[in-house]
Amino acid sequence: MTRCAVVAAAGLLIVNAAAAQDRPLIQPSRDVSVRYRVEGAAASVVPGGIPNGLLLSWDAAGQRLRAEPEGRTQAVIVDLRARSALVVDTALRSALTLPTRDSDFQPLTLEGARLTRRGEAMVAGLPCTNWAVRSDRGNGTVCLTADGVALRADGDVDGRHGAFTASDVSYGPVRDDLFRVPADFLQLSFPKLGRIK
Repeated sequence: MTRCAVVAAAGLLIVNAAAAQDRPLIQPSRDVSVRYRVEGAAASVVPGGIPNGLLLSWDAAGQRLRAEPEGRTQAVIVDLRARSALVVDTALRSALTLPTRDSDFQPLTLEGARLTRRGEAMVAGLPCTNWAVRSDRGNGTVCLTADGVALRADGDVDGRHGAFTASDVSYGPVRDDLFRVPADFLQLSFPKLGRIK
């Protein structure tokens, strides 16, 4: 599992708010948990795929997300403020900090992306607006609620095609411990080989 693949997969699921006029809020403005059906490159990041779906928990105040394949013991935790990502494995009681570059977070922040409104839709019982997304990293579409939840997306990031569709959306506080490594877990990291940009 490479750092780019992990962060890009998460990037297919949630993206950062944009400041330009007529750009949507594309980072949830409140805590939410979403179950997704995942296909293509986003599913292949996890060995064996994600046949049972993916649970994504979003902490709006902390700008943190946890992506957890259902029925698996691993989860990816991304902290957008700290620009960090790690993989937690509850079965192995371990956490691996991934080396990251600023550019790894582009699929999450959509920095430099151009968005064009493409109409309205309903996904998982919620209204959302379809947006065409074009960037140096790839192209696709995403359907976003007014409060920034991505309900459906389809597209290419770095030449790899992936898609997801929400099947269940639940608003409400998410537990803080979902984004922390338990104190008794073995913490691992890749050796630093100089500054990564």
